[in-house]
Amino acid sequence: MKELKDGLRSLVRIDFRGHVHKQFRGTDSDKRFANEVAVLKALKDRGATNVPRLVGHDPETLIIITTNCGSPAPLITVGKAQVLFQELEDKYGIRHDDPEPRNVTYSPHLGKFCLIDFELSKILPIPSELKTGKTNVLRANWAASSIKGNGHLSNDDSFITLTVNPESTDPLPKSGEILLDPSHLVLAVSDGMGGHNAGEFASRLLMSRIRKEAAELYHQLGTSEDAQNALDALLRQCHHDVTELAKQNGNTEGMGATLTMAWISHSRLFWAHIGDSRLYLIDDEGVRQLTQDDCRAWHQWQRGDITEYAYRNHPRRSVLSDVLGGSTHEPFPKTSSLPLKDKQRIMICSDGIMDGLWEKSIQEMLAEKKPVPEIMENLSRKAIENDDKDDTTLIVAEISRI
Repeated sequence: MKELKDGLRSLVRIDFRGHVHKQFRGTDSDKRFANEVAVLKALKDRGATNVPRLVGHDPETLIIITTNCGSPAPLITVGKAQVLFQELEDKYGIRHDDPEPRNVTYSPHLGKFCLIDFELSKILPIPSELKTGKTNVLRANWAASSIKGNGHLSNDDSFITLTVNPESTDPLPKSGEILLDPSHLVLAVSDGMGGHNAGEFASRLLMSRIRKEAAELYHQLGTSEDAQNALDALLRQCHHDVTELAKQNGNTEGMGATLTMAWISHSRLFWAHIGDSRLYLIDDEGVRQLTQDDCRAWHQWQRGDITEYAYRNHPRRSVLSDVLGGSTHEPFPKTSSLPLKDKQRIMICSDGIMDGLWEKSIQEMLAEKKPVPEIMENLSRKAIENDDKDDTTLIVAEISRI
């Protein structure tokens, strides 16, 4: 790590990810450590954006790890600094003990001046405008299901529901409710393909890789402008995992899998996709599919060249132009993001849902004002009643700001 400061009161270093490590020293180091941790947590809860975010802290070593707020701003005037610190107190209820230019930085990433060093700052009562507004805490409700199709010997679909925070990556049950503070929510569906049990192996391998990399991704998604590059790199690594395993085992030669993943941070919905599993978004603008199927027949339908009936009965409907694994060619994952609204609902599903339901039915059922578990159950049941040959997997989640 690169050393930034070695003083009597603290040792400050920066790691390869750009995170700042501050170790408290000297008089009342334990009290100053505890106070800065409390202040940073309060700033996050109150929605301040021009301050460091607490990534981790260790009471034994008296080290806090925070996001990087840029470099010192030597040209800022005393008057401008005082305006920034007064705004901090008036808007967020935090009184800085040393409101001087030396505690002001500039972050090119955020495009704004930032304030640092809160070890002796004071937490004041929450300003009245914050009490009546929305908080930075998200509530997530979800429900998931995966049912083997009668045409398969095993369920080639896999899914994950998990939360990630600075200290742990935790699997979630098939349904439930959680507050995302400071955790992020990760939801993913994969549909494997290949002979014997190869499809099952492929989809599970992808889920395992996501769980393994989730902690590292936590620090990039939601804060870094390179978030989509990180997701792209993850899917490419998944591709190499699958192709390498296929080379080592003749029974799994040619195996591959689709992958559609949603990552919900405190402010944005990120997604990564390849294949023909899908991600739908339901909000005040209606129901829309965020992903595009990697299938020529699907694009013909979307362009209006063929009807939905012709698409559903197309002889090459299951022929995908891009998947993870399946061949040695380099994949081309699609990644994107959008800001979270106060309330939205999403669905991730494998193509078993589309086999049993027409697009109009999917959109109508997703738009119903019913609890998430009921919507999930209705979609799964109706799809299987109409066509039970393929594996059918879906996750429905609702994310709202409280």
